[in-house]
Amino acid sequence: MASRALLCFIESTKILDKVVRAMREIVLINSTISKEIPTLCVSEIRYLPIYDALLESNIPPHAIKEHIDALVFTSKHAISALMCEMEKHSELRAFLEIPVLAIGAGCERVLESAGFCIEFISSSSHGESFAREIITRACGRRLLYLRAQSIVSNLDLALKQAQIPLTQIIAYANTPKSLPYSQKPAPRSVLIFSAPSNYHAFVQNFGWDSSYIAIAIGQTTLRAFAPSVQGYVSPKQTLEACIKLAKELARI
Repeated sequence: MASRALLCFIESTKILDKVVRAMREIVLINSTISKEIPTLCVSEIRYLPIYDALLESNIPPHAIKEHIDALVFTSKHAISALMCEMEKHSELRAFLEIPVLAIGAGCERVLESAGFCIEFISSSSHGESFAREIITRACGRRLLYLRAQSIVSNLDLALKQAQIPLTQIIAYANTPKSLPYSQKPAPRSVLIFSAPSNYHAFVQNFGWDSSYIAIAIGQTTLRAFAPSVQGYVSPKQTLEACIKLAKELARI
């Protein structure tokens, strides 16, 4: 009986080992390290001087509320860049009193923790859809859009076509890194991409393995994938939802 039990244990261990080895690795392709999941940083975020940009846009930092009726955010990095400037220039804390129109749960969490005045959070993960949602709210108001240096969506064009007064300020830049080939994820990995720029930086460094599965945090990122990529979009625009989907796909 003991030997039979031992044989059953050894056999079950072999089966478990095969399952573990068959599981795909999950890697977040990002610009910052995540505590929740192994991360490969393919780019770095650099905050830009918003205070100076306001002056260049003829918006006096000491009279912000007289020139801006609502803020627009599509990235939590832009919010963080503004918060960094607010620490340097106390007069910019007036931004906390201006209504915010933003996209995604990631932005919402950062805005709430910082004490911003949230008016509307879109559940959409696409810039053009977000624009359609806020056009009615934005009618007759002067918007300030704090954004990345490079953007993929046509949010700004959609708002301008709707004749919404829009000032754009580049709050941050996402700069690709040059990485050693040894950091390339293993074949069959499930890769989570948090932004189109991170997908492009990844391909620039490592090319693309046809055995990879790619997850986009939103529709804009999904659209950045090459046609040959086996790509999926997260049901919600959150890292948690991406990880849950990745774990399901890792069993394929």
